[in-house]
Amino acid sequence: MITIAYMTNRKNPRIRWFFDSLHRECGDDYSGIKLVVVDFYAQKGHKWGTTQIVNRKAEFKKMAHCDIVHVPPKPTVWQGPHRLTNQDWFAASNARNTALCYAEGEYLVCVDDLSVLLPGWLNWLNFAIERKWIACGAYKKMLNLDVRVGEITNAEEYPEGVDSRLSHFNNKAPTRVTGNSAFGCSFGAPIEALLKINGWDEDNDSMAGEDYCCGMMLEQQGYMLYYVPGMMTYESEEAHHEETPFKRVIKPYQGSLDASHRMLNWVKEGRRPKGHNYDGCDLRELRERILAGEDFPVTQVPEHDWRDGQPLSEM
Repeated sequence: MITIAYMTNRKNPRIRWFFDSLHRECGDDYSGIKLVVVDFYAQKGHKWGTTQIVNRKAEFKKMAHCDIVHVPPKPTVWQGPHRLTNQDWFAASNARNTALCYAEGEYLVCVDDLSVLLPGWLNWLNFAIERKWIACGAYKKMLNLDVRVGEITNAEEYPEGVDSRLSHFNNKAPTRVTGNSAFGCSFGAPIEALLKINGWDEDNDSMAGEDYCCGMMLEQQGYMLYYVPGMMTYESEEAHHEETPFKRVIKPYQGSLDASHRMLNWVKEGRRPKGHNYDGCDLRELRERILAGEDFPVTQVPEHDWRDGQPLSEM
């Protein structure tokens, strides 16, 4: 079994594109696949409204062509009902670690919203899984992207949104890469590998950089990362700008260019071999509890930003 996790914090994530294109890739055979949707707007008590949340759950399940696990991100101080901040902040590590806690089988692949899988995506994913690779999929952000029943009916090139690795690794075959190439719309790894590094570092929440930090930690543990161009997704460029994005700021950090470079250097130097989380236990233990049917603990730490000591209540 593998787990495919779709991540979104958008009201209109174009999730039908993903469901329909995955259905095409599977050939209507979902045996061995668990599908998890980590959805910011799936949480109870959110100001978006209970009725909309209930309808959204029913809508997504109807679109999916198979059973899905539809859950909100686990409690965090950065966003959602349990936030300590005065607005919702970007928290991709927390969302990805939520997916990891629900993941079953041998392998987890995460897919971003606003995206459609191109033909061959699943075949190339299985190619990587058979070899126990860390798989870094390719992407292009396209203009006027239109998808009908999982098939792309219109897409216009947008040079500024093209995956930079496509030109750097100038071939269609998978290419061995270093950990800092682990970014983009679809990313897969053995579940055991992700648990070994304690998932994505939640100290990256509010500023991002969690993807390549995770890749570098995996590389340092001896795992092989491959850029797999055949795992291609197209994303809607215009849809990225329909809603106000969750806040994301890279703060200054004394002695470094900024906080993201401080984190990057910690990982490079081996001083951050595993991701930090704030759930009171490591992710291996937390995952066991979640798969056994327990609820996530409500996290109310940290109360201050590690980058500058600012109280989260002021952010």
